[in-house]
Amino acid sequence: MRVLIHALLPVLLLSACATSGGSGGSSSSSGLDYGESAQADYERALLAFRRDNCIEAEPAFRAVRRKYPYSRFAALAELRVADCKMKQDEWAEAITAYRQFVRFRPSHSQIPYARFRIAEAHFEQIPSEWLLSPPSHERDTQSTQEALRQLRRFILDFPENQRVAEAQGLIKKALKILAAHELYVARFYLRRDAYPAVVNRLRTMLTSYDGSGLEAEALLLLGETYLEMRDREQARRAFQELVDRYPEADEADDARDQLGSLGG
Repeated sequence: MRVLIHALLPVLLLSACATSGGSGGSSSSSGLDYGESAQADYERALLAFRRDNCIEAEPAFRAVRRKYPYSRFAALAELRVADCKMKQDEWAEAITAYRQFVRFRPSHSQIPYARFRIAEAHFEQIPSEWLLSPPSHERDTQSTQEALRQLRRFILDFPENQRVAEAQGLIKKALKILAAHELYVARFYLRRDAYPAVVNRLRTMLTSYDGSGLEAEALLLLGETYLEMRDREQARRAFQELVDRYPEADEADDARDQLGSLGG
């Protein structure tokens, strides 16, 4: 009998351990620890981020994403990594990070934020103007075109978002840069007496970049170009449109003088 008890003792001890430390009690505890640890690590990284210390914050956010992939803080850490790229003016890397977030977390509540930041990163890549460099409207417009496209899509997809007003402000700046580029190219052709090319550029500008604030200037130049082409009727239409649409613009007085000369 004593031998039997000694033989069964290890089995009974294992059974008791399984009952007292079973999956019910410990999984709840470990789940709580997992979430609390994820939050604590994320908040430590966030503190460094808010101090503009992305040298420490970025690897800390990456660690949160790696260690706690099933925590809600993993997604937030992904966004903050992208935000660090923005803080460090690494626009292309930021765009890639935000796009990955949008792709792999399409139902996340922060999708509008990521989409706006993608547009903003494109806008930040527009060449800036500084002494001894050509104005931005004289240089490549690819970044401006893409920024405009992304901003318009953002407003279309999230019309009630709190960042819509900011997006509209960026759109207006982008439109002005693109319109100024068309005016610059139109004047380039005008100096070479390539009048059809001038008209084509100005018409493109007026159609594609409405809201740029440069419409009156373009219409005046369009009317003057038609005069050079001896097309008085088209010139009259351009000057009249300027006066009708922008009566308070500085160019409107010149347009009225031209209409007087044309007898209209």
